[in-house]
Amino acid sequence: MTSSAPESTGSMIDLIGEIILSMGESSAEDVHAGARMGDLLTDSLMVVEMAMALQEKLDVKVDEEELRDVTVAEFAALIDARRGSVVPPRDGAAR
Repeated sequence: MTSSAPESTGSMIDLIGEIILSMGESSAEDVHAGARMGDLLTDSLMVVEMAMALQEKLDVKVDEEELRDVTVAEFAALIDARRGSVVPPRDGAAR
């Protein structure tokens, strides 16, 4: 299978969703590609936690405003563009 931007963005959406769900404030049904990041990250601490998680996992810095004003899919595409569309495998995930 060849790598494509939509597939990579889909992987990034999954990773962003996992980070959001690990914070314990959103349900799985709330976290989807069309959900607004500002609605999912309900306070400034969650925004900081998301930014820190992305920097730790992907070595990508994000601005607080970038997290508030976009959908999950738009944010995933932004991160993919900054990283060159490479998403590392999650722990325990098969290639």
